[in-house]
Amino acid sequence: MPVIQIAGNNGISIEKKREMVEKVSEIVADAYGLPIETITVLVSGFNPDDIGAGGKLLSDRE
Repeated sequence: MPVIQIAGNNGISIEKKREMVEKVSEIVADAYGLPIETITVLVSGFNPDDIGAGGKLLSDRE
């Protein structure tokens, strides 16, 4: 049972999350030759204050 973890900033709509989970699950199921029901996708969201990139918090970027 493959487990896929996706982490990113908050702000993605529930509709887009559904679409993303479906597409990722299809690709991984195909790659492993497994039924899609065996694929688990974990989606984590973070606030811009909790993500640093290039030495700065995303909330500090302009």
